[in-house]
Amino acid sequence: MTIPVDPYIETFRQQAERMDELGIPCDPDAAMALLAVFMSEIEGSISEEEMFSLAEIGGHLFREGLQRKMIKN
Repeated sequence: MTIPVDPYIETFRQQAERMDELGIPCDPDAAMALLAVFMSEIEGSISEEEMFSLAEIGGHLFREGLQRKMIKN
């Protein structure tokens, strides 16, 4: 039995494959910066709950980046 994949998760997978093909390095810091720019552009046009959801995504990226830096040291 095949478990259905959320269409957004599938889009993320396809984008990751495209980035791999283009040789774009995996960089959570770049993702966090892109998210911050996006949030600043849409602030005021979406609900506080939606902004909180995006901030939560940023929090996950931040923790991943912090963990990476701690492992390097």
